[in-house]
Order: sequence, then structure tokens, then C-alpha cells
Amino acid sequence: MPKFRASVPMSELADKMTTEQKQQHETTYQASRGGHFPTKDKPVPGTPKQ
Repeated sequence: MPKFRASVPMSELADKMTTEQKQQHETTYQASRGGHFPTKDKPVPGTPKQ
């Protein structure tokens, strides 16, 4: 009988992701809010607001 892994390491999953997927799921740690939260888009200087 084959032995199955109980879990997959996060580093292994990250290695399989494309750069676009990594950027889409990127988070930052904010101690004041108590955890990891999605990264907000930062404004680029010189672009008009919409």
C-alpha cells in the first residue's frame, strides 16, 4: 500500500506557481491588525487618478 503525505510543503507549492500567481496571492504581515493581509496596489508616481 502506498504511503501518502499528510501535507505538502508551502515551498514546494510556491515553486510551481508562476510570477503572476505569486503576485496575485502576495500578503504582508501587519502586527497591528494581527496577521497576514493582501498587499494593496501602490500608486505609481505620474499616473492620473481614475
